[in-house]
Amino acid sequence: MSIGVGIIGTGTVGSGVIELLTTRSGAISQAAGTPVRLARICAREASEVERYALEGIPVTTSALDLIDDPEVSVVVELAGGYDLPKTWVMRALGLGKPVVTANKAMLAKHGGELFPEAFRHGAEIRFEAAVGGAIPIIRSLREAFIASDARSLACIINGTSNYILSRMAEAGLDFAQALSEAQAAGYAEADPTFDVEGIDAAHKVAILASLCGGKRVDFRKMHVEGITKITAADVAGAQEMGCVIRLLGLVEVHEDGVDARVHPCLVPLRHPLAGVGGAFNAVFIDGSTTGPALLYGKGAGRLPTASAVVADIVDAVRRIHDRSAPVDLSWMGGDDAVLRPLNLAEGRYYLRFEVADRPGVLGRVATILGEHGVSVASMVQREGKGSAAMVIDTHVALERSIQAALQGIRALEGILAVVLLRHYDRGFEG
Repeated sequence: MSIGVGIIGTGTVGSGVIELLTTRSGAISQAAGTPVRLARICAREASEVERYALEGIPVTTSALDLIDDPEVSVVVELAGGYDLPKTWVMRALGLGKPVVTANKAMLAKHGGELFPEAFRHGAEIRFEAAVGGAIPIIRSLREAFIASDARSLACIINGTSNYILSRMAEAGLDFAQALSEAQAAGYAEADPTFDVEGIDAAHKVAILASLCGGKRVDFRKMHVEGITKITAADVAGAQEMGCVIRLLGLVEVHEDGVDARVHPCLVPLRHPLAGVGGAFNAVFIDGSTTGPALLYGKGAGRLPTASAVVADIVDAVRRIHDRSAPVDLSWMGGDDAVLRPLNLAEGRYYLRFEVADRPGVLGRVATILGEHGVSVASMVQREGKGSAAMVIDTHVALERSIQAALQGIRALEGILAVVLLRHYDRGFEG
């Protein structure tokens, strides 16, 4: 007896999944242990599914009709968005049907409701493709690192931002130039806000942090910074220090809460994450028994992401066929994890100040840092026309000390701009 799969969404990933299910049906059915077939396809417009109808595949423009179809045993949601997909997923779970999705935004916002609903009805949600595309990070955290207590990780999880930062370093471009190039190459949307402001990365990091800590992390409470303020001068300054700038998602589980955040970091060239360039993604995990490990691959793209979706479909079909119990993630509906305040973090900092070219300003900056217990490791001063730039690399300091010092520095007359970047070199000895 075959098991039917219903696909909602025929965009980039959805069309890739349909292609794999049709061209590799034999291998997929063999892996699942039972025949797997495309039972129905849904898109918003009839024109989007017309070609599939001509191939003899049942189609619809109603997601609810697809979900209610008794021929559909596994529902695959690839339409994207926050709220409407949640309605579809709740309907499928209420019918006891497993759901496969790549929708990190929906899971980050509504996972607290969706996962307990799945458990109540003996169903499950599989979401490998929601984070990292072809990188099997969800499966790794849930299975491979169980014995290693992987409670800390750092990740490059947004290909658009990574491509922009890579091009800024490689070609000496400023942010606007690199963004324009990324848009021309198809790596950035016409409106790139979700990517360059760190929102997309925050959705994914919240999911990873939840799996690491065992409690749901609300992405809306995380500290999130994007890359729009990074300049060519900062990229060049990082290179002088033997570093590259990367937008990192960071997770650490402590006894008093979870430290989960997204922001640019200076990464030393000796660290594996420094070599992750272009639109690639990577997750660096420091396990208690495994030590450091790097998972690397394409974080987006039609077939890489579709491959992750198909792997989840195979697992869902296998559970139906074997009548085995689904993975219980109902704890995602419990109390949210306590997020550690950013001001408790500590590390090294890169500070760049643009100041009016007048006597005493740069000296006063250094004095204020010292008054707040921030020790300077190195300092470079560059003169310009009517202004000067000071780049400071600190020793390890508390975030709250840095922020207190910057508050005083910003109040000084003659301060034109302040840029703060944090170093990341934890979990690896090179």
